[in-house]
Amino acid sequence: MEGYPQGSTIRTEAGNKLSDETLLERISQGDQQAFSQLYLRYQPQLVRHCARVLRDDLAQAADLVDEALFDVWRSAGSFAGRSKPSTWIYSIARNKVISWLRKTSEVALDDESILDALVDPSPGPHEELAMDDMKQQLLRLMDQLSEEHKEVLRLTYFEDLSVKEVADLLGISENTVKTRMFYARKRMAQLLDKAGIVAFEL
Repeated sequence: MEGYPQGSTIRTEAGNKLSDETLLERISQGDQQAFSQLYLRYQPQLVRHCARVLRDDLAQAADLVDEALFDVWRSAGSFAGRSKPSTWIYSIARNKVISWLRKTSEVALDDESILDALVDPSPGPHEELAMDDMKQQLLRLMDQLSEEHKEVLRLTYFEDLSVKEVADLLGISENTVKTRMFYARKRMAQLLDKAGIVAFEL
């Protein structure tokens, strides 16, 4: 897209994960690398959500999402922090979809139905508290694992690294990472069952 910041698809280094608020602040200052991180973080999930409304038209969904994220690039400085960054970004994408449907649809549109279909999927305050509590319980249980098993779970589940990234970081093969993950999950499942925790799926 003309005017799109150069390098928007450059993949950032593993582990260099900044908060959405920090990324938006840097984007408002013209930081293209910050935009790259935000783009990679949101583009796939936004396309999936928009495609649901557009009857699985992935190509059109991708175009609208790119337009929405371009608006994020241009207007990051207007983000006032009154909502979560993800909610603000989803609202921009939703408005793009609504505008496009109004121009192309022959039937009346129900904005509420579109609103429901394009809500921010990130957890609200109460859900975040429940997730934090669950995380603390998991960390306590993980202390009962061997250091090797604890390490792979921490890197994959809490730092969201891929198997390859974990292997590179630890200097071991990907098969070794997978083996450790298998036995770590098996042991954690036993600990979770013993603790009566059934709401978490490894």
